[in-house]
Amino acid sequence: MAQEKIDIHKLSNGLTLITEQLPEVSSAAFVFLLPCGVAYDPHERTGCANVLLELVFRGAGSYDSRALNLKMDNLGLHRNSGVSSVHCSFSGALLSDNLLEALKLHAEVFCRPRLDNDQFEYSRELALQTLDSLEDDPRQKIGLLAQEHFLPWPYNRPSPGVKDQLQRLTLNEVKDFWSHHYSPRNAIFAAAGKVDHQRLVTALEENFGYWQGQQITEPPRGKCKISKFHQPNEGAQVHIGVMYPSVNSEDKGYYAALAAVAVLSGGMGSRLFTEVREKRGLCYAIGAAHRVTGRMGAVHCYLGSTPERAQEALDVSLQEFTKLPDGITQAELDRAKVGLRASLIMQGESTSARALGCAGDFYHLGRVRTLQEIEQNIQSLTVADVVEHVQIHKPKDFTVVSIGPKDIEVNA
Repeated sequence: MAQEKIDIHKLSNGLTLITEQLPEVSSAAFVFLLPCGVAYDPHERTGCANVLLELVFRGAGSYDSRALNLKMDNLGLHRNSGVSSVHCSFSGALLSDNLLEALKLHAEVFCRPRLDNDQFEYSRELALQTLDSLEDDPRQKIGLLAQEHFLPWPYNRPSPGVKDQLQRLTLNEVKDFWSHHYSPRNAIFAAAGKVDHQRLVTALEENFGYWQGQQITEPPRGKCKISKFHQPNEGAQVHIGVMYPSVNSEDKGYYAALAAVAVLSGGMGSRLFTEVREKRGLCYAIGAAHRVTGRMGAVHCYLGSTPERAQEALDVSLQEFTKLPDGITQAELDRAKVGLRASLIMQGESTSARALGCAGDFYHLGRVRTLQEIEQNIQSLTVADVVEHVQIHKPKDFTVVSIGPKDIEVNA
């Protein structure tokens, strides 16, 4: 991997700029992380941040909704936005020549959104439609249910919202949320690709320097829960979500945790795929991933099966989790390393992935890891490292949620 050049600068208003220069590309990608995720939603108004995320792009400054979106399209901006527990994210990728103009538009979006009443009604209706669509997407819904029953309040609130609370949400409540939570303090802007750090410092000072806001304090974190939940659904499929505690990005065992999950679910040679799907035919889909939410680490698992096989599929899956401390083989670790390194290389070739990685690292660690550092930590892992980690942090305290015609038991 080529040597990376990463620079960090903090504006006087509290906004942190991170750049990673990748001179071999002609594009640039960026991401804003604003500390105003669903955990900050007003009491009994879960989904407020999500509605506001849609609303700010429906007119800002001198641009109405159509003009603003047309302007972004004319820049060739491929943009995405989303709400997590802690952050609202605004990301984009485009030719590097148009990056500064895209930043000007985002300054209008963050600092001078119109927040018109008619556009508020459209935004809220879209949020309600998204909630309804989850009934046709049980795999996504099971992930939200697992988080809701595992994570502590308020980090477990569903980012799309809660239907009756969205229906009661008012424009004034959304405006109040914007004025208090769209703040540059603790906000992060990261850009990767063909970027010039000093030019971005100047551009951000010019376009965002006047932006002021309150200091945002993250809600306190409680303990993750051990719970079980079943949602009846008459159908031919059973969807199961499993979560259990793990370490966060700051823990010295973080890379061992990633490798342990890769042994479980790192491709068609992994334990879950082999034991549950291939050997026994107990499910049509299974997978696990390590994630960090609000600085809380956890392993997430999804299992799709039939009503007749769901119980056995869950039993065998939990057995595979609990067997990890008994040991892994060198071949399993080698395969896990290859998979992790492949993901790392692909991330290094994506400006969007690097921008998001830089912003995420700064939030979690207060610094940015280079790809070389990550690769070195992966390559240096030994079987003893991974086994020691899972013996200290044994897979246990499972939260299990399910959607299907009949309930299932947790035999672990």
